[in-house]
Amino acid sequence: MLEHMERGRLVGVFGSARIAPPDPRYDEARGVGARLARAGYAIATGGYGGLMEAVSHGAATAGGRVVGLPMRPWDGREPNRWVTEVRWADDIFERLKSFHACDALVALSGGLGTLSEATLAWANLGTDPHVTPPLLLVGPAWAELFEHFRRTLVIDDRDLSLVRLVPTPADLVPALEQALSGERTD
Repeated sequence: MLEHMERGRLVGVFGSARIAPPDPRYDEARGVGARLARAGYAIATGGYGGLMEAVSHGAATAGGRVVGLPMRPWDGREPNRWVTEVRWADDIFERLKSFHACDALVALSGGLGTLSEATLAWANLGTDPHVTPPLLLVGPAWAELFEHFRRTLVIDDRDLSLVRLVPTPADLVPALEQALSGERTD
């Protein structure tokens, strides 16, 4: 598992491995990594390609520390070149425990993997909020998904209030600082 950092706090970032240039979400993710690093945060990602690589690239080029959390069972897949420290996980549960040792979690655009990571963190916030780090969901797709959840699932305002919706990547660092301070904006 991850130990907390000497320099800055550690932010775990979830995002799709399938999104690549020229998709504008790739450039946005690179900007997220750079903004977080410039604000003094270290980054942990799954360590692979797509948005994980973009965040890692942005953070590394801005002088930040990038921790990759790849999976040993996924033979043939290597961490992206921007990862400065690798922490291999033997299974998905060990990997998720490592993410939950971060100071905060951020979800960007993604598919089933990103959705599962984010919803597990969200569920943990509902059952063990003092152990689970704050979860921030970045971008309009998350707001649309939350509205759909509100209409179709057994989810109420208390459940929705456990997570912070962040409209754009440019809004992330201030929202993260508020989350880490315990301040609510809702």
